[in-house]
Amino acid sequence: MFRKSLFCIALFICLFSISVQTCSAYQVQRVAVLPVFSGENSSINKDVEGIITKALVNKFYMPLSKVVTFFEMIPEADVIGALPIQAKDKKKSKLENTFLALVADKLNADIVIAAEITSCRSESTTNWDGDCLLNTDIGIRIISYHRLSRVFTEQKDHQSYIGDEVQWGQPEYIADHMTDELLKKIPDYR
Repeated sequence: MFRKSLFCIALFICLFSISVQTCSAYQVQRVAVLPVFSGENSSINKDVEGIITKALVNKFYMPLSKVVTFFEMIPEADVIGALPIQAKDKKKSKLENTFLALVADKLNADIVIAAEITSCRSESTTNWDGDCLLNTDIGIRIISYHRLSRVFTEQKDHQSYIGDEVQWGQPEYIADHMTDELLKKIPDYR
């Protein structure tokens, strides 16, 4: 009985020391999340921008991140300070690959991720029968840059809804669902 418990304790210590060594050898990756850009043909919807920004940040949130840190988020003020002057106007600036690489070099970031709302429109109308109809159109483009491998990944989608005024036709709901689906296709480089 004593040998069995001693063996279990020794096994636990070995496994714990191996896992600590594995975790301590991992290099923490610095992540810059750029503010959400808006295309020329889209109106600015602050709720949709907030949903997309939150999803971009959550992409790099890991459970138990206080214990084992995989990603270090660069503060938003530092990211905004590193943006070139022409990119400060998010409405007129176009999101390009060279732009992400420039920000990564300025901030010494391992990963830079950004989103652009390429179209955003939502209108409520009433038909002849007095029914409220919702017409929603949203387009989102997400670009990620991994500095160590010099790899750019781009995903984009466009969705429209025409129908009764229901929750799944609201721009916030569509943007949330679409952003989650696009982020599943973007690697997190762990």
